[in-house]
Amino acid sequence: MGVDCGFDVYPSLSPQCQGLYDAFLEEVIEKYKDKLHSVTGEPLIQIIGTPETKNAFVFFNVGEGPKLPYRVEYFLRFASKLVGRENVMPYLKEVYLIARDYFPENVQFWASESADFIRILDKIPDMRKEDGPVRTDSAEVYTALREMVRLAKESQERDTKVEPEKEAA
Repeated sequence: MGVDCGFDVYPSLSPQCQGLYDAFLEEVIEKYKDKLHSVTGEPLIQIIGTPETKNAFVFFNVGEGPKLPYRVEYFLRFASKLVGRENVMPYLKEVYLIARDYFPENVQFWASESADFIRILDKIPDMRKEDGPVRTDSAEVYTALREMVRLAKESQERDTKVEPEKEAA
């Protein structure tokens, strides 16, 4: 039970956006690098891995630990369940607002579970200034996203198989 909340990146960002995405990450890291968790006193963010590697990410030590990957093609969602003992909403909102500055056509804030909670989101300053209604259909969107990713991978695999055949000929 509980409310999941965050934002999606759709359409997903292409590898050509990596430079802009790096600037976005730099701004987020700069904002949170010296902040401490209000309960544990530990750093609010941790950088896991080295940025050059495929599986590196920025980990937020709040809620369910939302993550920002270092590779733009893996940046599809930033979300967490809203847990009672710590308030993750300000971090979700702040990162969303930064992402909206960099990728205004690609980010959409959402909440699942409760229509009452969605009404509360309307009262958060600047949350929906230009975004339209808060999405509540994240399951359907992600089903479609998974299918698109599957089809893209199949297409890429077909292209990869065709290239060696051309080289052999």
